[in-house]
Amino acid sequence: MYLVISGILIFTFGHMFKRLVPAGRDFVDQKLGEKLSKIFMRLILFIGFLLVTIGYYQKEYDIYFYIAPAWLTAVTHALMLVSVALLSVGHRIFGHASRLQKHIKHPMLTAAVVWCIAHLLINGTLMAFILFGSIGVWATIQIYLLQKNNVRIESYQGSLTGDLILLGFVAFIYIIIVFIHLSLGGNMYPFL
Repeated sequence: MYLVISGILIFTFGHMFKRLVPAGRDFVDQKLGEKLSKIFMRLILFIGFLLVTIGYYQKEYDIYFYIAPAWLTAVTHALMLVSVALLSVGHRIFGHASRLQKHIKHPMLTAAVVWCIAHLLINGTLMAFILFGSIGVWATIQIYLLQKNNVRIESYQGSLTGDLILLGFVAFIYIIIVFIHLSLGGNMYPFL
């Protein structure tokens, strides 16, 4: 559990550093250079993610708040498709953007909130609440800070081609996510 908490703190710090301490991020950019500074921050994020992953799969003693019914997993899968779509909608894929991006202000952070809700539906343990709950709170705070500071998110001209590419990309990423979960021993389809 300590690895998960440490990883979450490192991951959250890495993401919120620029918003909470802009002068500190400017200092790091000046000392290391903008390119090296970005690599350094990505390394911090990766370390946080790695600690969370290792800690979560150590299978330490955990407290169960509830056990979700098997059918709720189908709802989680549907929400995960939405989350992957939101995560991808703000980017150009193969040079094309989806028309959906103009309707969502902060797609990546909104994807994180949906991802957390999806996982908390079926994971009623203390560890899940620490992991997914804290990431959901972080994403919500990030959205608030971005809106408070009037940060503009880059948008692209969307097209039907972009929408179709997004659908294919979401299906591809979703298959990869399912494969990773299955290889880590996750029970992805208890309702079948």
